[in-house]
Amino acid sequence: MLFNGLNVKLTQVRKMTSLINKDQKTKLNREEYREFEDEYLINLIGQKQDGIALAELYERYRLTLGRFLLRGMTHAKLVDEIYNDVMLAVWRNASSFRGDSKASTWLFGIAFRARMNASRKENKHNHMGDEVLENEEAPETDAFVSETMQAAISKLSDDHKVVIELAYFHGYNTHEIASIVDCPQNTVKTRLFHARKKLKSSLENDHSFRGE
Repeated sequence: MLFNGLNVKLTQVRKMTSLINKDQKTKLNREEYREFEDEYLINLIGQKQDGIALAELYERYRLTLGRFLLRGMTHAKLVDEIYNDVMLAVWRNASSFRGDSKASTWLFGIAFRARMNASRKENKHNHMGDEVLENEEAPETDAFVSETMQAAISKLSDDHKVVIELAYFHGYNTHEIASIVDCPQNTVKTRLFHARKKLKSSLENDHSFRGE
């Protein structure tokens, strides 16, 4: 089965969230956790293994990171499993968060690595005849992005695609993108330049985009 180990990880995530019920006398009400900044939630996870903080962070980023993961996948049904994998990594590595970057940048870095790993595994299994995204009921991605634009972006290489997504869909600057994808800032700038150039060429050659 594709990504066989993820079912085990999903079970681990569920066990982690069960910590919500542990030592209730020292836990704040869940409503109060919704007022906490992302950075503080990560610190609670890292320092106290706080299950409520994990559950709050899980729900807070489910849509945003889920869409980011989806754009790099061909098997839509695996997105939830990969997202659980991301949250498991957050649980395990929260103590290493030092606040040198925004919490969202740190989380997107984890999601980026999970997305790339999942994509590589998918590519190895696609020749076995697994059904891909086109044959599944895919969740909605980005309603504000036209089908023509999405088709043009899908033709980009993985390196070019991800910098376009992070810059234009998520609003990150080149310094933050460099942190997320773990490469020099100048490399990000170069990738953005070539990605924009390829997108422009692709869109100019698309008659429907030009209104012809």
